[in-house]
Amino acid sequence: MYTDYWGLKEPPFENVPSDRLFRSPQHEEALMRLIYAVDHRKAVAMLTGDVGTGKTTVAKAFMKQLSEKKYDARILSNPALGPVDLIKAILLQFGEKTESNSKTDLLNLLSQRLYRNSERNLNSVLMVDEAHVINDQSTLDELRMMLNLHANGKFLITLVLLGQPPLLRKISSLQPLKERIGVKYHLEPLDLQNTIRYIMFRLKAAGAVRGCYTKEAVSVLHGYTEGLPLRINNICDRCLLIGFMRKAHLIDAKIVNEAIEDTR
Repeated sequence: MYTDYWGLKEPPFENVPSDRLFRSPQHEEALMRLIYAVDHRKAVAMLTGDVGTGKTTVAKAFMKQLSEKKYDARILSNPALGPVDLIKAILLQFGEKTESNSKTDLLNLLSQRLYRNSERNLNSVLMVDEAHVINDQSTLDELRMMLNLHANGKFLITLVLLGQPPLLRKISSLQPLKERIGVKYHLEPLDLQNTIRYIMFRLKAAGAVRGCYTKEAVSVLHGYTEGLPLRINNICDRCLLIGFMRKAHLIDAKIVNEAIEDTR
């Protein structure tokens, strides 16, 4: 509705995980740490952060950088399963189908797949998204047991765990898994300077040729959103809509406050 008015090719603040990674210093570091973990065949990498900090966007950028010639990388998006169902779900993600409900058979099938990948010089990677929703400690323990598989002194699989802060507490209670974590990083909200950069990044990616927000507007916006990209997107989108309806030339602090009130 407002894109033509602001000279945009598309809405800049959609709240779906984007393929465009905003490379703030911390998002860049998170990405580099994950790449390091799989390049060096670490057992476990863990990326945590509050809702809306950009974990999924970092994860998408990470998966995009993994060459299919070097990696067999899969994503498990719903890990709140019991141990047997978890193994079956992992097998399904790796393209292995079975009717068996025998844990022994399932683990054997999974180990065969991982060994085949190793023989083909493929590094196996399993990203477990929303890992904080795993409430069954035996499920976390099952993930740890996968790390007992080795070949030529290397782990046959790298687990990449993504989740909200409760994941840190759950992992801390499982010392054997905690000790296998080779790389971890916690995403914090953006500071004011990076909030400005983030807004400019999203606008430019959407085709903007000029700035739309005053410094005062961004200051108010940052104070309310606390630097969380998810909240920034919500408020910025409302600001552009309100600015369009008011025929404003720029988004000022008054429009931001109106957008904030609109969310309450």
